[in-house]
Amino acid sequence: MGPFWPWKGGGSVSQHTKNGSPLPPGEGRRGEGSESAEAPLRREWGVLSCLTRLKAAIIPGVLRAFAVRSGFAALGAVYVALGIVSARVALVGAQRRDQGMAVALRFLLEQPRGPWILGAVVAGLAAIAIAHAVEAGAGRGGALRRIGLAINAVGYAALAWTAARLLLHVRETGPSLQRAGVSWLLGERWGPAALEVVGAAVAVGGLWELWQGLRGRLTFRRDLLPRRLGRLLAGVSRFGLAVRGLLLVGVGYFLGRAAAELDPTRVRTISGALRALSHAAAGPILAGVLALGLAAYGVHLWTLALLKRRV
Repeated sequence: MGPFWPWKGGGSVSQHTKNGSPLPPGEGRRGEGSESAEAPLRREWGVLSCLTRLKAAIIPGVLRAFAVRSGFAALGAVYVALGIVSARVALVGAQRRDQGMAVALRFLLEQPRGPWILGAVVAGLAAIAIAHAVEAGAGRGGALRRIGLAINAVGYAALAWTAARLLLHVRETGPSLQRAGVSWLLGERWGPAALEVVGAAVAVGGLWELWQGLRGRLTFRRDLLPRRLGRLLAGVSRFGLAVRGLLLVGVGYFLGRAAAELDPTRVRTISGALRALSHAAAGPILAGVLALGLAAYGVHLWTLALLKRRV
């Protein structure tokens, strides 16, 4: 045993000092003195243990919140760009008639400091994709919530890859990732039913966002803003939520049609649903209003990135 180990029993060594003289009365047991000396050490180890547990509990939450808020900011930039591009096509007749997420990402790349902007978008989308994938695989929450997180993670990752491919000038060979995935899914025996379930889930999510927009059930802290600014952002957010919810219902409808007809070309993204609605009776006017709603939804995402209560 080491020199600092307390002796347990009596004996000649424990009863005498190093020079052999007897110890003063009351100091014959070294265990009592060592216990009092060890008390500060125990307290120090207790504090370190508490700090370690606190760090293990707080740091993952802080990192997750940063990843989710970064993803909201990146996706907000994409939706603002998508709204601007779609509004130009619908209202003023831009020369380039194509729309979609890829065009919105290219619009961001063409801006001053475009590569930096698009690089930040890639980082934010990748961060929120990883956060949702980890949360979906951690087993917390119900099955429906975990499935929704997994679907979101796949969507964010696909959009991040599209942005990264555009940033790095990597050309896409063959069919798009979306078309290839739907074609593979419809080729499986269980694929059409799974695609119908996904379409129904997307439509339900769209109805929920539409309801949020109509009722004004917002999740950011308006009390931190001046009253007029809070009202303005609330109105913009409600408009954006209602428009995106309506378009998501359209996306779910087209997914159901693709499953029923076994035709992957029936699948539409949000921009595809916008183009489909632009062929309605109102035509360009309706398409322009919906495009502005997409830009408003991007502003709503920026507001969530800064002021959302819990992420």
